[in-house]
Amino acid sequence: MTESDAALRRGERGGLAVCVGMALAAWGLARGDAGPPLGVLSGGLLVAISYRGIKGGVDALVGAMSGGRQTRLHAAIGLVKFFTRYAILAAAAYVIMARLRLPPLAVFAGVSSFVVAVAIEAVRGVVSRQR
Repeated sequence: MTESDAALRRGERGGLAVCVGMALAAWGLARGDAGPPLGVLSGGLLVAISYRGIKGGVDALVGAMSGGRQTRLHAAIGLVKFFTRYAILAAAAYVIMARLRLPPLAVFAGVSSFVVAVAIEAVRGVVSRQR
């Protein structure tokens, strides 16, 4: 495992922790109403699908460019998966916003959970380098 892989794993775990923390805070602020915490968790699911799609697409392109084990066919399959995930993401966002009618602000908070986790990880990196 390289250092970048460890950093990605910390970011993934941090995103999950931030999303769950935001959902708990939304549940407390909503005084037991299930809509806001479900919106936060749904937004977290959207960002997880998006992250996996980006990660898979980049892995497919890097594998094709490096001439490693992946052939051009495997790279093409990886890119099809990349775009398919975005179609799934669009369908999931439609269901969350239009059909389930979850609060948009709560969904936005859930989608932002990964950004918050990455910002926390960046601050940790700066602080550790200063020591």
